Amino acid sequence: MKTFKTLHTTNKIFFFTTLVLYFTLYLGMIFQIVLGVTQILLAIFLLINFSKLNKTTKNRIKSYWIFVLISTIAMYFNHKYGNDIGNFIFIFLIPMLIATYFYYLTANINNDSFLNAKWKNLALINYNIDPKILEKHLPKGTEIDLYDGKCYVSLVGFLFQDTRLLGLKFPFYTNFEEVNLRFYVKRLENNEWKRGVVFIKEIVPKHALTLVANTIYKEHYQTLPIKHNISSSNETTDFVYQWKMNNRWNVINITTKNELLPIEEKTKSDFICEHYFGYTKYNSSTTFEYEVKHPRWEQYEVISSQIDVDFKNVYGDDFADLENKKPCSVIVAKGSEISVENKRKIK
Repeated sequence: MKTFKTLHTTNKIFFFTTLVLYFTLYLGMIFQIVLGVTQILLAIFLLINFSKLNKTTKNRIKSYWIFVLISTIAMYFNHKYGNDIGNFIFIFLIPMLIATYFYYLTANINNDSFLNAKWKNLALINYNIDPKILEKHLPKGTEIDLYDGKCYVSLVGFLFQDTRLLGLKFPFYTNFEEVNLRFYVKRLENNEWKRGVVFIKEIVPKHALTLVANTIYKEHYQTLPIKHNISSSNETTDFVYQWKMNNRWNVINITTKNELLPIEEKTKSDFICEHYFGYTKYNSSTTFEYEVKHPRWEQYEVISSQIDVDFKNVYGDDFADLENKKPCSVIVAKGSEISVENKRKIK
């Protein structure tokens, strides 16, 4: 809703203005009053539009008003009975913490997603593989998903753009590359099959990304130097992804035509691209599941590809044979906006 975006923009301006003015200390504390009044007015507006909000946002608004009430009561008692330390806590620290929470709230109005981003220029190099190799990586409650009776792993290079974690953008972490090796699984729930992927390893260029993904989602991220180059002519485009491990640059280099084509249903490209769940093996008895939402993708026609990857060094002995194996297919998808929903535990 456009009105909610305007509301967040207003909150954003007042919030960051206050943070900047805090470098002067006095002006910051004065403007904090303006910020507090503004946020309360915006919160009242959200109460007026309460019926238009989803359950998560409603609960966050309730929490905000509880925080405001408790803070107001605490501020009153500190004014009457407190000291300088109390003044710092109840006049300076706690109000700014509440203001930060309200900023998070308006950034995520009607959004339950853990992560929002754009996945762009996905290069997917696909190999047939013996499913027995993947058994030790298989999360509990899932089984290998086959296409025409064959098992696949995919080496995928792509770009994260406009990345928002919990609705918030973090400087230097909005645009970056990722390269991963994944395979395909399915899980039966309520008599319906959920089709998903399991990652062997995901390579990114920043340590903080690895820390968050491995800690919260129990994924298998690794931080390595990584770069990309995308260059176009009138008729073709070259997509290049490179990552460095043990002083060797691994390379994906694909040339495509510029015309976009649909990914037809029930084709191999459809099977590779249209999996909408991620599964993580936490231990032998516990699996994490999360949904990845995105529209159907379009693809570019591939003209040629060069893959120079030390699979043994990067992914281990189980995948060493892929180095000398010809891919059974190569896909380049345009990509789209995506959202990664909060994980849930499956026992």
